[in-house]
Amino acid sequence: MNYGIGELAPEQKGDEWTFDPLPAGHPFYKQLCDDFEFVLQTCAKYGLKFFPSLIDFHWCHQGSSIEGNPGIIKGGRYDIVRDPMKRQAFFERALDPLLEISMHYQDSIYAWELINEPEWVIRKLSLIGKKDVNRNVSIRVMKEFIAEGISRINMRLLPDGRSAFRSSVGFAHWGAMDKWDSAGLGITLHQFHYYAQENCDLPPHTYSDEYPCVVGEFATATERDWPDLTSLQQEQTVANRLRCVEEKGYPACFMWSARAQDVATSWTADEHREILAFTGATGPDSAA
Repeated sequence: MNYGIGELAPEQKGDEWTFDPLPAGHPFYKQLCDDFEFVLQTCAKYGLKFFPSLIDFHWCHQGSSIEGNPGIIKGGRYDIVRDPMKRQAFFERALDPLLEISMHYQDSIYAWELINEPEWVIRKLSLIGKKDVNRNVSIRVMKEFIAEGISRINMRLLPDGRSAFRSSVGFAHWGAMDKWDSAGLGITLHQFHYYAQENCDLPPHTYSDEYPCVVGEFATATERDWPDLTSLQQEQTVANRLRCVEEKGYPACFMWSARAQDVATSWTADEHREILAFTGATGPDSAA
């Protein structure tokens, strides 16, 4: 949201929003890199793994100003995806420097995600002719954006020739990995988000050990019951959900969310204790 504010914020022209990547040498880039390196230094200090995500699908929504501050625009940045020249400039000025910094903290990077849930901004044909104004990108163009960005991540190599980072896209649904040809896009860590969509079971892990798949999000609140647990007459607890993910063969999963305030989130001391007990870890609330 602060990538382009004031005179450099997205501008509305008719029904479209236009946006240019910040010029090379703009002070924002140094601030971005300094903040990013601080996060990586903190992760290295405490032995944490960081899973950075370059952009979220909201970048491609129609623009809207922050109440009381019209110089700050949310969304309106789909030119970064749709325009090949602007896309290249954005990757060169934002993604590449962040990857260069990441090379110095390779052990602290779990994987590099290019975009979160791109499906939500893909144009759809409507039988009633009503257009969703926030679906501004064709699937072809989005796949081009993903393939180019993923290639830049994959090209970062260690001295022995191995890839420095796994590359990922946080798909909103497991079906998108096949529909979009996740492997064909060059993705080396497949990922989807599971919220018991369509009341379907969590699908089993079917990917290779070399290019595995992870559950990039699942709800910590009950939100929707997991059919797997319902059929086994098990409670809809975080621990049971973690156990289900493990039994389905996934090497890792990520819980939603420590800070969100929505129906999918319940991040209380009870959840903390459940997770610590499941993982066998210790924390401030665990017994000595």
